[in-house]
Amino acid sequence: MRHGILLVDKPSGPTSHDVVEIARHALGIRQIGHMGTLDPLATGLLLLGVGEGTKLTPFLSDLDKTYECTMRLGARSTTYDAMGAIEVVADSDALAALDRGRIEQAASRFRGAIEQQPPSFSAIKVAGRPMYDYARRGEEVELRPRRVRVYSLDIVTYSPPDVEMHMRVSSGTYVRSIVHDLGEALGVGGYVTRLRRTTVGPFNISDAVDVAAAGTGAGAFETGWRSLAQALAHWTWVGVPGALIGPIRNGGAIAAAGLAISKSALEADRLYALLDPDDRLIAVARCLVNRGDMTVFGNTTGRGELVLKPVRGFHEE
Repeated sequence: MRHGILLVDKPSGPTSHDVVEIARHALGIRQIGHMGTLDPLATGLLLLGVGEGTKLTPFLSDLDKTYECTMRLGARSTTYDAMGAIEVVADSDALAALDRGRIEQAASRFRGAIEQQPPSFSAIKVAGRPMYDYARRGEEVELRPRRVRVYSLDIVTYSPPDVEMHMRVSSGTYVRSIVHDLGEALGVGGYVTRLRRTTVGPFNISDAVDVAAAGTGAGAFETGWRSLAQALAHWTWVGVPGALIGPIRNGGAIAAAGLAISKSALEADRLYALLDPDDRLIAVARCLVNRGDMTVFGNTTGRGELVLKPVRGFHEE
């Protein structure tokens, strides 16, 4: 069984779970899950954890993301995108009064750290049920605004009634909500007609497998495959000798002194990828300062010295 992550290009229509099922069928592996939901309307980069790769989800789900988006002005949607019930709220005269300058001015309010109200039709769970379940049943549930960060929001083109935008946002940001709120700020309404995710942290859509064009065999997904170690290539890797693999697998802390990394490259409370001599990921570990209250393996270390304590182990065998 292979372990790692898959970079896939999700088509519009299927849910993220549908894409997981496609991968399960093609690879013949049940242990697959997605990292960060894409709406059915949306296309683009979706990360799938395979086998032990599912354990990487907590470490890859909070990465920044970039999107290409088309906003349709003049109407609102119950889902904030084209898949909901559409209500026209502005006539052609109101739209004609808009220009790119006004749109740019209104968009400036949504850059930086903002408080965002997630859409009612979302996968956020309340009391164990996703918000879209409440919304479909007409049940109102109060959801507190969330603090998110919009690193960039660029108006690419304005061709009434459509606005093309590019955004880079923090994890947990709903582009649909930004579009809806921008439409309200302009007084004409707005909703998403096209949404494409192009990057997730260091991962790029150009390296992903097109699910719509892929075949049904495991080989069709090969170009999107990343090993466990490759999935954390943007982290600092720490090589450990074979003699310490056993203690690491048992959750033991190991002394940083003597490992294949400069002490100056380590920082307390940061996470690191621990690799065996064959460059296979064996653990994600947190760097800690030894307070003299833990058993440490490897080179003798005293109080105040740095140690690496595993927080999640991986077994590729």
